Amino acid sequence: MVTRQVTAGATAVRLIPRWYTATVCTFLGVLTVGAVGLGVFSSGPLVPSAWTFALTTGAGLVAAVSALARPRRPRELPVRPDGTRVLEGPRLTVVALLVAWAAITVTAVLWAYVAVTDFDAIEAPGAAFLTVVGAVGMLPDLVRLLTGRLHRWRLEIGPETVRYRGYRTDVTYRRRDVRGGLVHPRHPAGVEIDLRGGATKGAVIPATAFDVPAEQIIEELRRRPDRPS
Repeated sequence: MVTRQVTAGATAVRLIPRWYTATVCTFLGVLTVGAVGLGVFSSGPLVPSAWTFALTTGAGLVAAVSALARPRRPRELPVRPDGTRVLEGPRLTVVALLVAWAAITVTAVLWAYVAVTDFDAIEAPGAAFLTVVGAVGMLPDLVRLLTGRLHRWRLEIGPETVRYRGYRTDVTYRRRDVRGGLVHPRHPAGVEIDLRGGATKGAVIPATAFDVPAEQIIEELRRRPDRPS
């Protein structure tokens, strides 16, 4: 994967294309409207699942707007007494994703129940099957969430260590081994922690996980934190 250096004062790099943001938000918006319409105008055993699916897509739309369309402006980061600067993922993004996750799980359970009790009532068995399979596939992450091994996105830059936690990733580097950051264009788009020596690749911090521009994350990684007096 190609990475690029960014120097102070450089032009901001757009990591999330406008067309991608528009496509994702439009798609989720259409799904939400369709699910609400299904809940309002339909009848029978699928009505509850229509509303939980509407909640899934609505919460997904909120998360997408928060993660993709949110303006990213530089700001001062909170500093702990030991000099560690902390950057956390927006609460709105995290809460919306959790709501969508919970709602799609309930939707899958309802569709599975209807499939067993009244299969003919399901108008789109293929979509229902994929939803149930997807919910089952998310069970390992649900276990991680309940056991504290699924993380809210957080970057902690301290005098001695740099720690990044996000989703399944939890890595800590010695501060003296971190040279800065590199723009990581895709999969995911964000900032790769640049380690001295280049023998080991640092973790990639997704641009969608935070509300500051990638350039600030890079500068924060380059700047040595002040030690407490």
